[in-house]
Amino acid sequence: MIDVFPRPRELRLTGDHHEGDAEPRIEETNALPREGYTLTITPKNIHIAGDPAGLRYGRDTLRQIREHTSCNGTPLPCLEIRDEPGLSVRGFMLDISRCKVPTMDTLRELVRLLARLRYNQLQLYTEHTFAFRDHETVWREASPLTPNEVQEIDQLCIENGIELVPNFNSFGHFERWLRHEPYKHLAECPEGFEREEPRIVRDHGGTLRPDDKTLGFLEPLHDEFLANFSSRQFNVGLDEPWELGQGWSRPQVEARGKHAVYIDFLQKIHHLVETRGRTMLFWSDILLERPDYVDHVPKDAVPVIWGYESDHPFPEQCRKVAECGLDYLVSPGTSTWNSFNGRLPNALDNIRAAIENAKKHNALGSLLTTWGDNGNHQPWATMYPPLFYHAGLAWNPSESAYTHLPGILDRHLFRDPTVQLSRTLFGLGNADYVLQRPLINCSPTFHFLVGTPNKLAETLGDTEPRLLARAQRHLKEIRTWLEASQSTCADADTLHRELDLAIDLGLLGLERATHFQATGQVPGLQPQRTELAARHRRIWLERARPGGLDESAGILEDPAGRTI
Repeated sequence: MIDVFPRPRELRLTGDHHEGDAEPRIEETNALPREGYTLTITPKNIHIAGDPAGLRYGRDTLRQIREHTSCNGTPLPCLEIRDEPGLSVRGFMLDISRCKVPTMDTLRELVRLLARLRYNQLQLYTEHTFAFRDHETVWREASPLTPNEVQEIDQLCIENGIELVPNFNSFGHFERWLRHEPYKHLAECPEGFEREEPRIVRDHGGTLRPDDKTLGFLEPLHDEFLANFSSRQFNVGLDEPWELGQGWSRPQVEARGKHAVYIDFLQKIHHLVETRGRTMLFWSDILLERPDYVDHVPKDAVPVIWGYESDHPFPEQCRKVAECGLDYLVSPGTSTWNSFNGRLPNALDNIRAAIENAKKHNALGSLLTTWGDNGNHQPWATMYPPLFYHAGLAWNPSESAYTHLPGILDRHLFRDPTVQLSRTLFGLGNADYVLQRPLINCSPTFHFLVGTPNKLAETLGDTEPRLLARAQRHLKEIRTWLEASQSTCADADTLHRELDLAIDLGLLGLERATHFQATGQVPGLQPQRTELAARHRRIWLERARPGGLDESAGILEDPAGRTI
């Protein structure tokens, strides 16, 4: 088999071999589908045709074929490939606001990897981690991206055929601003709020009040932020305004309903975006609570339908939005946050369902997200299997299983002939299922270690002691796979340290749960927590900036256990 990733849509071997090592003849053409290409290898010639993006992918396909035959000591086969993407938008969104802001080297490597996987859009989810000129109070401790750094990443994305779409949440999730005195007056609930589902208790606001004062505040922020991006799109967020209707907007919500107030504010944000010559993207969760309001969404706005569980109702939601004639994206997740090991089976099912329905209901494409809720403790590598899987299906949806995904990771990323590094990742990703305790939006071992006593007891439930012991044996066996791996990728040592720490964090969580189950007492485990937190601090700095590290490590160090 020709080893190319993502797999081409059509590949036909013609039964001969190329003689020599000819440079390809390049033909730029618009006769093929957008981003499509053809690659023809004959005994004497190599020909690649396509638009600029297609030519890039054609060259990369040829590179992969040459590498494969060189490694195997075989001649270059004659073949014909006709290839094109299954989805127009193949995006990835990285959360840079939940404690962890990557270093520039990390971001550069990410862009290059995304280009190899044929992603054509990147978003960096931003709440407070951009160095706004007059707002140092907000970002001082966060190690934010500077305007010059954003511009550099934007240029690197352009060079690699990727659109860096600006992403700045402009309604909910504004707590990193509203906790500071200069901004409290802009909050829906300046002194904090309580919410039952999900349970949230805060002594400061998290949602902006939907009024003209807020719009006047956001307008110069948008101008300053957007000036660093060449993209003509803008993701303004607008998701999860938890306390809307509890404070400033209560009279309006009581009179007209929450969703009418929400749509009014969405339309005003859209006006800010439209007058700046941009297309507005927004998270669609509040809209989809009342699909009858879809007709009130501006026709050039792009809802992003997000959902991160394997049974998310993508079929109904995609159909409802598509019937209204709106362009839209689907957005599955890597299922790595609130976890030391990731929830890989859930992630793969979630991605497959999102992309199947994106194709069926004519979405523009899919935006894979990875978040950092509650401290961003997950190893960087846990996002790789979902990242590759999403790339493969978004390019070639007919490759519906990608059951050879571990081998793909080892050949195309880890360079591990033992295949033990991918085995380690897949073993970690299945840890929740070994424990027979899969949860929504988190892994049990995470709450076993950092949860309050009530959260620990709730998560443990009626789990049998034998399953806790089995999970401990599973993690210890995974360590033997990790130790046997022989990756030669550039960051192999960092990968090893990150995964080794993840195993130890999971084991300590299981130890805490086992002791609590047996005695009814929550053990302190302070020496172990201190040592693991110190390792976490050292390893963090190999990929990320120091901002947010104290908060993240503090969650591990606290002997009582807590969640944000």
